[in-house]
Amino acid sequence: DEGLPPTEEAEMDFQRSIAIEQQKAADRSAAQLRREEEAILASDATRTTAEPRVNAYIPDSGYGVPKAYGSKAPFMPTTLGANMRHIRKPNPKPIDF
Repeated sequence: DEGLPPTEEAEMDFQRSIAIEQQKAADRSAAQLRREEEAILASDATRTTAEPRVNAYIPDSGYGVPKAYGSKAPFMPTTLGANMRHIRKPNPKPIDF
């Protein structure tokens, strides 16, 4: 008649159902974004723990096609092993003139 809810509980239930619907809509949109991001990452990128390594450079002149370093590759030393802690560092004796 007057547009009022039948009881206070009915109004609370209605507000709760609206909040639940809004939360579900937000969850669906977040899940959609997550699926899109996973599809982008899985398409041509792979997960790796390797350190990125430069193995080619693009010259300024010409067409910009990458050229391999060849015999002039940059030196990347390997990490030291666990047994290196037992080896003493060299202690050179001073030279007197």
